[in-house]
Amino acid sequence: MNTEITAQAAREIEASLLVFFVSSATFANPAGPAAALVDALAKNPFTLAGEEGFKGKPKQNCMLRAPEGIAAKRLLLVGVGDGEPNRYREAAMLAARQAKKARCESVALFMPTADAAKLAAGHEGFLRGEYEFKRYVTPKEDEEYEGVTDLFVATELGGAADVIARSTSVSAGIRVARNLVNDPPGALVPDVLATRAESIAARNNLEHKIFREDELEMQGFNLIMAVGKGSDSPPRLIHLIYRPAGGEVKCKIAFVGKGVTFDTGGYNIKTGGHMYNMHCDMAGGAAVLGAAEAIGRIKPNGVEVHFIVPAAENSISGRAMRPNDIYRGYGKKTVEIGNTDAEGRLILADALAYAQEQEVDTIVDLATLTGASIVALGDHTSALFTDDEAFASELETAIAASGEDFWRMPLHKKLDSLLDSHYADMKNIGGRAGGAITAALFLKRWVNIDRWAHLDIAGPAFIEGESDTQAAGGTGFGVATLVELAETLAKK
Repeated sequence: MNTEITAQAAREIEASLLVFFVSSATFANPAGPAAALVDALAKNPFTLAGEEGFKGKPKQNCMLRAPEGIAAKRLLLVGVGDGEPNRYREAAMLAARQAKKARCESVALFMPTADAAKLAAGHEGFLRGEYEFKRYVTPKEDEEYEGVTDLFVATELGGAADVIARSTSVSAGIRVARNLVNDPPGALVPDVLATRAESIAARNNLEHKIFREDELEMQGFNLIMAVGKGSDSPPRLIHLIYRPAGGEVKCKIAFVGKGVTFDTGGYNIKTGGHMYNMHCDMAGGAAVLGAAEAIGRIKPNGVEVHFIVPAAENSISGRAMRPNDIYRGYGKKTVEIGNTDAEGRLILADALAYAQEQEVDTIVDLATLTGASIVALGDHTSALFTDDEAFASELETAIAASGEDFWRMPLHKKLDSLLDSHYADMKNIGGRAGGAITAALFLKRWVNIDRWAHLDIAGPAFIEGESDTQAAGGTGFGVATLVELAETLAKK
């Protein structure tokens, strides 16, 4: 998709579709650009939309065809409610889906405010909403529509080019993550995921190292090996590094993402439909690699970032790990396998221990770790765990800017004893009650620095069917928050 910034008035833009963002206040009392749009049209669009129940509220939209008085073939009014930046993101995602349904080839986003945050959110949202994964869909013979090819962003904001360049980079990272999650499990085995990571490193000039099975075994990454040894596709440990070109490094961060490319549950096998869509169990790793793509493009100064993804396929064979097996992890602690379907925390444990060897001062791990987090918070909200109050505040600032949805959960010490084992340093599962919390407490046992956070993204990382704002499948959840956090820490 080609993106062009224009300072044209709304009525002058020639496009298949003109998207106009309307707040509740603007709908009630059109002023400025909204008033100019009303004056340009032969019929008041707000009156026409109001007759359909449109009032500028979030998730509302109204399509007007062949509006007399403007150059665009269609006019789409989308509600942004109170006008906060995240409302622009949601509205633009919806607008993109409507544009595709109307088979529009060129779209103009008219920004009625010279606000950088709203411009970034609107542009990024449109790119998110426009995404579809059609790699394995055979095109119909009479299919001529190829999607939106030209996007015009109409704004009077000075420095808009820099804003658009950044939102393009973030969107590219989200697209990388979504493509990785959406690839079927037979196509995206651990070695292929490692190859994709190498491509990200190559095009963004990142350092990289891939640990293959012989090196993993030799160096003692026994938990990664335990999860992966039941599969014919051997495990990998992916490590990409972004180092700023110059200036003082104020912060060294490690982003660690669970990369289980398919999860059968192992000998504690998943039943029926619970195994379907388990190719999305590497969404945490995908988010980390998506963040690598975005940060590699943005190139922030002042921050060094390590992107670490342990990748394995949890399968069943005569070699697979069994309940009651005991393994010594890379962090030198032993784990009794209480449940082979609690495998993500095992590979993360090795990766977290390895991340600390990189002399980082901050670690964030992301994982589709527990169904318990979905039970607690639903499909749209991720669980955030950290004991560091200052770091929690920094994360919450990044989350607010990203538009993603997290809820901070407690790390109850009273539940930690549920992980104790008679035969090893710990078990990998603490029981049903407080399952998301005990999973986080397990990971905490492998971390020796204060500035650590665990993000359980099991709910919003994947959606089963198409919504009004995005396509079915991987959502790229987590990428925007990681990028915001890296940039925030770079400026401290």
